[in-house]
Amino acid sequence: MQNNGFEFLLGYHDKSGDLRWDVTANATFIDNEVKALAPGLANLPAGADAGDYGGWDVTNTEPGHSIQYFWGFIVDGIFQSKAEVDASPAQVNPAAGQAYNPTLHTSPGDLKFRDLNKDGKIDANDRTKLGSYLPKVSYGFNISLDYKGFDFGAFFQGVQGNSIYNDTRVITEGMIRFFNAGTQVLNAWTPTNTNTNIPRAITGDPNGNARTSTRFLEDGSYLRLKTVSLGYNISSAKLQSWTKGTVSSLRIYVSGQNLLTFTNYSGYDPEVGNRTGNSLTNSIDWAIYPQPKAVQVGIQVNF
Repeated sequence: MQNNGFEFLLGYHDKSGDLRWDVTANATFIDNEVKALAPGLANLPAGADAGDYGGWDVTNTEPGHSIQYFWGFIVDGIFQSKAEVDASPAQVNPAAGQAYNPTLHTSPGDLKFRDLNKDGKIDANDRTKLGSYLPKVSYGFNISLDYKGFDFGAFFQGVQGNSIYNDTRVITEGMIRFFNAGTQVLNAWTPTNTNTNIPRAITGDPNGNARTSTRFLEDGSYLRLKTVSLGYNISSAKLQSWTKGTVSSLRIYVSGQNLLTFTNYSGYDPEVGNRTGNSLTNSIDWAIYPQPKAVQVGIQVNF
């Protein structure tokens, strides 16, 4: 992995000493490529969670690519008719001598997956690199301001150019099971509701609409106000007068953590960690608990 970055500092202090402000910023650019695996290993798939999450691997690691890239199928829309299903590469079709059954086979309302190797069928060989959990750039900046006893500070942090696999949506939108679904499934495809990106609701998911694919891959970029504070320091002269020298300094403040987040990610929190402990399952969002927001009000006193 190669990291390149920069950092700069900008500040101003007036001659009277009443006003001081500073801005610091840094950014790191990441370029990653796996050179080799242990002898006998061609690749390292990871992230498969059977049953409710579709049962397919979510990431893959192999030489020549970035570590733990998201690995799956590309979705090319939804089938709108049986004729469109028949004219497309085979996905889940009747076996020889078996009659077509919409509860068992690919049907109108199912997702259309791309036949990448052009062999006329959709299978595991059509999986490809969908994105990376590694951001192209990670950055942050601090702002501090002091003016006549008032002090203000804010720290912003963000990433750009990374992906998150929203496995939470596999539960709420995948319709593998018919309980605990989200309201999105109310917009599922039907013959009278075709202008939708939610496939049909069908017991057992015969077409594998919930398999690992671009359907659940999202942009993970965000900018977050990590910490912010505003305080006021009562002058030492006033303290000396009020407390007869007992208190040397007193500051009243209010502060907050994670109060603002700017992102297009639809999950609970774009700052997704790793739930399993497997180092190859980063940024797979299995309903990972979000960063808490917090507000504090306090008084700092020195005697």
